[in-house]
Amino acid sequence: MNLHARIELYGGPEDGREITLPVSGEGEPLSPLPVPRASEENEGVAWYERDQHMGRGFWVYKYADSQSAEHPQAG
Repeated sequence: MNLHARIELYGGPEDGREITLPVSGEGEPLSPLPVPRASEENEGVAWYERDQHMGRGFWVYKYADSQSAEHPQAG
């Protein structure tokens, strides 16, 4: 079993960015996912939610929200 997943971010400020993350015991990556902004101008994070499993350890996450370092609905 692959212990990592490739994730493509869809929409929002990180649209098109691809990242690799560890997966849980169930074989799924974390959701919602806080993604630090690639831009040095903004120290916030963009939140993405798991949308589709494309097979072979590849997932698509859709943009959900943009916040400062803390997400009020996380938990």
